[in-house]
Amino acid sequence: MNRELAQSIVSVFRAESAQIVKRDLEHFDERDWMCTRRWLHTSGLALYLMDRLMGLKAEAVIPPCLARELLMNLEENRVRTADLFDEFVRINAELLRSGILYANLKGFTLAPAACREPALRYQHDLDFLVARRDAERCRQTLMRHGYVQTLAVGDSWEFSAGAIEVSTMHDLYRVRGQRSVEMHLVPEEEEDRDDGRLSQLQLQVWNGFEFPALGECDKLLEQAMHIFHHLQGEWTRTAWLLEYATAIRAHRDDERLWRQVAATLAATPRMRIGVGLASLVACRTFGVSLPGALARAVDVIPPQARLWACQYERDLVYTEHPGSKLYLLLNDVLLDGSPEWARQRRRRLLPRRLPEKLIVSKSDSLRIRVEQIRFVLQRLRFHIASGVRYGLEAARWRRFLAGAKL
Repeated sequence: MNRELAQSIVSVFRAESAQIVKRDLEHFDERDWMCTRRWLHTSGLALYLMDRLMGLKAEAVIPPCLARELLMNLEENRVRTADLFDEFVRINAELLRSGILYANLKGFTLAPAACREPALRYQHDLDFLVARRDAERCRQTLMRHGYVQTLAVGDSWEFSAGAIEVSTMHDLYRVRGQRSVEMHLVPEEEEDRDDGRLSQLQLQVWNGFEFPALGECDKLLEQAMHIFHHLQGEWTRTAWLLEYATAIRAHRDDERLWRQVAATLAATPRMRIGVGLASLVACRTFGVSLPGALARAVDVIPPQARLWACQYERDLVYTEHPGSKLYLLLNDVLLDGSPEWARQRRRRLLPRRLPEKLIVSKSDSLRIRVEQIRFVLQRLRFHIASGVRYGLEAARWRRFLAGAKL
């Protein structure tokens, strides 16, 4: 990919005029765009970029072939989003009918504060936060709706319905026969609290349908913690940073909200570093001023973790999928001295088992078997290449910390 072009694409979301956008993008040729095309899609910025350029009447800065592709992708995603919204309505209706205490997470709840229109987002599943006491009833409700539980890791349960498909870049934005749901149980320590997230729900309306969602404070913090979770993993979608920065900008004058954010962070110290780190990266990337409540969260970030964010921000934002292992350097800082992390670190450098989410099919078609083998080989290549890079970077990082004045 052309990283200079990727950086200019991100700058489009900070630019105030079409003239600035044209100045930043017009010197890139078709070859630059096509070699950056995969990152543009996997980062989640492709449709956001086309929408932004159309709003500025600056579509001419990208090659005509790519402009036609993005317009087609946008129409495909509108159809896919409408299909997903129909499923969203059906599942919500079932859960409400069953009397289950729950909230919708992410997805459609992010509009309009974090994204102007859901069809601009790359969304492939539905997420729900469910009271622990209603977990089994929720599972039964989803099963009656045609879903099968496929995974249970800690407090997250995953379900799927429909024919399992092999997805490619070609059909990234198209309607799929396979549907996915993630059910997140309320943590035990939060379940009986009077100020828990499910005790402060709001009814949100989109496209004429009313559904339960988190309050705006919890929604914003959920976005931040979702990003923080991915910062501690191999890959973070750049669009998540954009959506979080957009939500912060949308609420910048809501003093009541920022007082709630400050109070929540004061009451839950374990969230401060995560929210602070996510806010630092998102706001630096997209040029958003930090509100006081988030600035105070940034202030509690350990100095070495702040250095990591500043040192590797570009790798976070502009790395192609599946990412890198530089997150291990962050976890070394945050989890320093933890025996459990020492064991995890070895496993994450070179896993000894196959991924839990291998492509699975009831049929033994040749295509599925080939895709399984290809996936395993791709992961093996990733672990070797990124492991070597991590080893070299870890030595440089240690020298950098030794010379830093903390």
